[in-house]
Amino acid sequence: MLSFNFVQLFSYKDLLINLVLRDLIIKYKRSVVGFCWTMIHPLMNMIVLTIVFSGIFRIHMKDFVIYFLSGFQLWLFFSQSTTMSSRCMLTNANILKKVYIPKPIIVISIISSELVNFILSLLPLFLLLLILRKGLTISLLFLPIPIFIMIIFSLGISLILSAITVFFYDIGDIYQLVLNPLMYFTPILYPLDIIPARFQPLMKINPLYYLIECFRTPIYQGRLPEPLYVFLASLIAAAALVIGMYVFSRLSDRFIYYI
Repeated sequence: MLSFNFVQLFSYKDLLINLVLRDLIIKYKRSVVGFCWTMIHPLMNMIVLTIVFSGIFRIHMKDFVIYFLSGFQLWLFFSQSTTMSSRCMLTNANILKKVYIPKPIIVISIISSELVNFILSLLPLFLLLLILRKGLTISLLFLPIPIFIMIIFSLGISLILSAITVFFYDIGDIYQLVLNPLMYFTPILYPLDIIPARFQPLMKINPLYYLIECFRTPIYQGRLPEPLYVFLASLIAAAALVIGMYVFSRLSDRFIYYI
């Protein structure tokens, strides 16, 4: 389906590592605190939004900061990786024109570099768990599964965006406009039960609801997520990847004429 299959990716592992390192170096090379920004950014958001929602809007929840960060961190991984991927074929046009490389590996490198940032950003969250909850629960061992599901989902969306944006440059801007309302349409800053019951099924149409709940439940509630939620999240991610692979493979041969 793609111009190369994922089994062959191993033969390009050195290229993938170099692309990931390049992305990370470019992002932090002029920064004084470097990778610490991956922890400072969510902490600053946590402070501001905790004041707004817990203080001003008076949303009273036990350990609101853990509830918020456990959803927001995963959301940031999805939003940043897909946003950066949307124009990656255009920003890497010089490389694509000069030498042959499998085009999907550029998307995969962005997902991988954002995954590094995401893992580092989890350190403040686990520190808060130790402080506020006095320890870590065994349910946290489940976290690699929802993280993997989100990687697959993000890769699928990124493949779609990166392919279409080559032909319609405005797609990148439109996507960024859609992300803001989508975040508020996802229960990240508030619990679902504050939404009137008649509107809750509408909220569950959002595919990100299931992906974030599968990640948040082991952290915030200290238990495994509902099996149905894991199944739906997996199904959504698999569908996104298949569609992304199909769209990318249909359009990638014509990239060279537009980049």
